[in-house]
Amino acid sequence: MGKETKPQYSQKRVRQYLVVGRAKPSDAEPEPKVYRMRVFAPNTVVAKSRFWTLMRKQKKIKHSHGQLVALHEIHENDGKSVKVFGLVIRYQSRTGYHNMYKEYRDTSLCGAISQMYMDMAGRHRARGDTIHVIRTAVIPPGKEKRGEIKIFTEGNPKFPLLNKISRPPIKKYKTFVHAKRPALFNQ
Repeated sequence: MGKETKPQYSQKRVRQYLVVGRAKPSDAEPEPKVYRMRVFAPNTVVAKSRFWTLMRKQKKIKHSHGQLVALHEIHENDGKSVKVFGLVIRYQSRTGYHNMYKEYRDTSLCGAISQMYMDMAGRHRARGDTIHVIRTAVIPPGKEKRGEIKIFTEGNPKFPLLNKISRPPIKKYKTFVHAKRPALFNQ
């Protein structure tokens, strides 16, 4: 009866939420303005927290003086083809706030956002709570700006087979015991 361990992921699991909220109705303003925001977070609790943090900074509405109208997770439809996503972000470093444009190849927007969080942590030492996604877009082929993304779309990219194992042509030649160690490179 040991401790249960969760699987370790190399990427931060991010989901996309649509959060709708407003200030509480009062006598001065019986119908307050409703605000809608797309938030990337690992779960609903963090999504609500990020929503109220941004509302407090941008619209001067605190959680105690506001109410949440709706919270929905956005699911993506097409996850089979690789797309290039352009992300406009704002992050806080040790010296101040910086705006940045990044491009990532992935099958989903949440996967591209996960790559961005890991990339920003590695290259710029930016923590996840200091990174704000301003805008996202799917970039059509041929319109990429970054060189590390262009190499996949320009020309005809070739990917080498590094671990090609020769297999017997017929089942009767298959053996489980071999006289020599297998070679794990191109033969």
